[in-house]
Amino acid sequence: MNAHPDYLAPQISRKKVLVVDDHSVVRRGLVTLINEQDDLDVVGDAGNEADALFLFRQNVPDLLLVDWSLKQRDSGGLIVSLLREKPELKVLVLSIHDEMTHADLALEAGARGYIMKREAAEKIVDGIRVVLRGDFFLSERALSGLRETALKRVSGGSVVGAGAIVSEGPYKEPFAGWAVSVVVPVFNSRETLPRLCEQLVFELGDVEQLQIILVDDGSTDGSSKVCAEMHARYPSQVEFLLLARNFGEHNAVLAGVKHAIGDYCVVMDDDLQNPPQEVKVLLRQAALGFDLVYSRYSKRHHPLYRRLGSTLQNWTACLVLGKPRELYLSSFKAFSARVIREVRSYNGPEPYLDAILLRATANIATVECRHQARGGGRSGYTWRKLVGLWLRLFLGFSVWPVRFVALLGLGVCGCGAFLESTNSAASLVWLERACVIFLLALVGEYVGRIHLVLNAAPQFVVKRRGLRAAVNLSGVRREMEVDGRYETI
Repeated sequence: MNAHPDYLAPQISRKKVLVVDDHSVVRRGLVTLINEQDDLDVVGDAGNEADALFLFRQNVPDLLLVDWSLKQRDSGGLIVSLLREKPELKVLVLSIHDEMTHADLALEAGARGYIMKREAAEKIVDGIRVVLRGDFFLSERALSGLRETALKRVSGGSVVGAGAIVSEGPYKEPFAGWAVSVVVPVFNSRETLPRLCEQLVFELGDVEQLQIILVDDGSTDGSSKVCAEMHARYPSQVEFLLLARNFGEHNAVLAGVKHAIGDYCVVMDDDLQNPPQEVKVLLRQAALGFDLVYSRYSKRHHPLYRRLGSTLQNWTACLVLGKPRELYLSSFKAFSARVIREVRSYNGPEPYLDAILLRATANIATVECRHQARGGGRSGYTWRKLVGLWLRLFLGFSVWPVRFVALLGLGVCGCGAFLESTNSAASLVWLERACVIFLLALVGEYVGRIHLVLNAAPQFVVKRRGLRAAVNLSGVRREMEVDGRYETI
């Protein structure tokens, strides 16, 4: 019997697979294995997160087959980012790790399967097909050692592996059992505060205990009244602190952090440029075990002068704090209770929050979040405030200015020797005068900061507070008295 022509053969719908593994030999083996299957087709293979994101957007695969460890980092952040762009994407994680915490974290990030690399080839192919079908696939060791709570985090359906099928309940967020504090520094934002509080209460309904702390930093547009109204509308979630005058954003944030009770604290602006829905994105990344999570943006809706100021701040932080160059110090971030304790212990009158955070932990992650135009009002940041913030970082948390002056002095000596040899004595005199003036200004700045510390200048002064009834006011008062670095009037 003659074979049917190819155009009469039944057409098989091939599912598109993206392979991500930083070991080139393993990656080539996986690509070969998958392409041998009649129903699967590799549409791209990548060795790092950036290439994976590019190929994903180019090809939009049905399944992501990803190594859990990419360049000594877990792939949880990549999984979360891709699932945000395509929620129906199926994810199967390959790993060399036997520790069950990795399987828990992979499932929390959104994976539907976790299998060991040393499993037989047919097991890997079976896992791909099971996950594409919509079920969960776990290797025998992963299924036998998985915590019961981890299984409850995934959506309803069946888990296939080790010959067992386990029925599961509804989806639960990995941070569902946490207490979460959200600190919002407020300055002339009465237009956006009601929407912000309403959306935060709605979006974070999954958490065990929600605490929203509005810190009014000397607003003049009636924002303080709106803060009190939000406290009255949501008495079990919203608290507010009214400062006696404008102390600055970082001081206001510190005031809120000193009242935070959460397992994690989220800091966000009051202008709705960071949508409240994105708080969950930070918390999901934090649930992977990070102490500090910063947001990053593919597109920022800030004016040019603000972007230039942020660029200068980040460059300076690399110099004086040893910040990794790829880390963007966003004002939208989340940090753990351990880091909260370190922030509270800072007693200087001019805090710079990111410097304190970077000194407290190296267990840091970033995750991409949406950034949108202001929800109303005008930004309180001016050139003067940006320069003041930069000076606070450069002079308050490093000795680099002193080192710079020392290097400048050596340079002046060299220039002096050169100018004297060319009989340019007048130029040398003016250069020396400029250096002396600069040195005196620098010394004066440091002496002034020492003076503020010795005179116990307060970080902030609380004029009025609205706390939840559940808060132990006497305990708060005792903590204030022991701290001694801020006041209440």
